Amino acid sequence: MGSCISKNADAPVASNKQSDSSASSNKANEAGGTSASKTSQPSSTDNKSNPPSGQKEEMLDGTHTEPIENYYTLGKEIGRGGFSVVVEGSSKKTGEKFAIKCIKKTMVEGEDIKLLRREVQIMKKVNHPNVLKLYEVFEDDEEFFLVMELVTGKELFDKIVERGQYSEADASNIVRQIVSAVEYLHGQGIAHRDLKPENLLSAEVDGVETIKIADFGFSKNFGEEKLMTSCGSPGYVAPEVLTCESYDKSVDLWSVGVIIYILLCGYPPFYADSAPALFKKIMDVKYDFDDPSWDEISDAAKNLIRNLLVKDPKKRYTAQQCLVDPWVQGQSLPNNKIQLQNLKDYNSKRKLK
Repeated sequence: MGSCISKNADAPVASNKQSDSSASSNKANEAGGTSASKTSQPSSTDNKSNPPSGQKEEMLDGTHTEPIENYYTLGKEIGRGGFSVVVEGSSKKTGEKFAIKCIKKTMVEGEDIKLLRREVQIMKKVNHPNVLKLYEVFEDDEEFFLVMELVTGKELFDKIVERGQYSEADASNIVRQIVSAVEYLHGQGIAHRDLKPENLLSAEVDGVETIKIADFGFSKNFGEEKLMTSCGSPGYVAPEVLTCESYDKSVDLWSVGVIIYILLCGYPPFYADSAPALFKKIMDVKYDFDDPSWDEISDAAKNLIRNLLVKDPKKRYTAQQCLVDPWVQGQSLPNNKIQLQNLKDYNSKRKLK
């Protein structure tokens, strides 16, 4: 059985030595790009029949074989990851800008190419306002080129820290968008399997904050076969993943619970000095609300977390249950300000890993 518990899978571009504003934006682009630009969102059907290039798809896996330069002008580098470089591209037909992820085949050999092809297959299938959009893919003898939404956003936690002020109402709005995307993915038969801060991007369109889920490298169609691979990032994985049992889409809701916990107090529910100690706390579901930072947080928020951080997947909230939860719906939320110092400290530490 393979293991893909990541220490820092495909290190975020925002951790590179760049300016704060450009680095976080580049992380968004490395993940694929969120839609901070006002591009129209084609339906899944439209995207398949009319890619931005206008080129007819020729290969069975949906990639184009003609040179990408026939359809796009490749510009400056805007991001870099463990195995890819992202450049800004523009359509020669319309002038519209995109983020183009360039991946050398020599960097993704064997099993990695299989995973990349699966990621592409999944991303081309999805179309949701809170999920990064992949428009089309080109391939030549040496590289893959993924044409994606262009982003002028930041990692979610970076954006919150930069904002300076933050409330439960803000957190509820963020979570509602994340869960809406998760519900959509699950409805498409897709489990993300690696929800974490690095894969949540925040863009602002016309003054409205929009959250995007990125990085589908570990995603899988759970209708195809049992999900059994140990997969995800330490601290965010569900107990059933750690025990190497078969599991289902409910692992994503556990990760949502961890993210909500961090959003509200600034530190994770499970932490330890070593991986074995961390995994034991997760297996025992050992967390609490004892810290003073929880004193002003509503009971409704704590109740939601209690229904997500549940060891038995069958008793854990589904995405649908989460969406109708009063706290997620934003009902009667206190106008409290959340202390951001803990989140600042946590955000800095996770980028050093």
